[in-house]
Amino acid sequence: MFPLCLFFCCCCCCCSQRWETFYFKQDNFDAPDIANIAISSELYEEAFTIFKKYDVNVRAVEVLLDYIGSIDRAYEFAERSNEPEVWSKLAKAQLKNSMIKEAIDSYIKAADPTNFSEVISGAESLNKYEDLVKYLQMARQHSREPYIESELVFAFAKTDRLSDLEEFINVPNVAQIQTVGDRCYDDGLYEAAKILFNNISNYARLASVLVKLKEYQAAVDAARKANSTKIWKEVNFLCVEAKEFRLAQICGLHIVIHADELEGLINLYEGKGYFDELMQLLEAGLGLERAHMYVFYLVI
Repeated sequence: MFPLCLFFCCCCCCCSQRWETFYFKQDNFDAPDIANIAISSELYEEAFTIFKKYDVNVRAVEVLLDYIGSIDRAYEFAERSNEPEVWSKLAKAQLKNSMIKEAIDSYIKAADPTNFSEVISGAESLNKYEDLVKYLQMARQHSREPYIESELVFAFAKTDRLSDLEEFINVPNVAQIQTVGDRCYDDGLYEAAKILFNNISNYARLASVLVKLKEYQAAVDAARKANSTKIWKEVNFLCVEAKEFRLAQICGLHIVIHADELEGLINLYEGKGYFDELMQLLEAGLGLERAHMYVFYLVI
């Protein structure tokens, strides 16, 4: 074993090149051990040189990142060594420093999806969805996590890549379509939400989306499939707001059969001054078998 005292004598020489030449000529010492001793003595450049010389590349990049603190040099070193684990170490440091695009590029070069939760969180906080799509596409090739696939669907929506979104959900996947659809709706991504809710035949939510898109006829058709009083009321309200009275009446006829809903329906029309339209709705309701007696009273 190369005597450690000689190593330190070399390190203390006024010219660092002389000690490098000295110990690199030795054959009977453990390079990583010497490099670790250099680190403990705060001789970081020397430690890096030893690790680099003997191709201990992961430790070398750790010295650059953890002790020397140079991400730029670490990037140059990663390009030269081009080892997946080196890229991963660099990516983690870049992510910690909010270098989202750079971190994603490094993770892709490493083909490493293990840190996906932090990558997603960082990319979303900085609205880096274009870069996130690339990362998640790589991650999905290595891990079929519902969270990864769900975030990929949402990233497609955020980047308006609706054809990619539709293609993705029409093949086997483990994405949480309902949850992503709700997120899209809350974010005002109605076209994406429409595709998602239609994919899982959630007609109640689909009807809500369609009225936001002002596709009133389609919203009424979806409400008919959902057959929910709550949805009929929602679509009716928005059709009245849009002065789509024919469609509003279709919805209203599914509401007048419920006595506890009549007052709200009447207040909606009267509050906007649509008395004629209200009477037309109530008169149409007379022909319904389940029409409440109050309807008869109002019309008469």
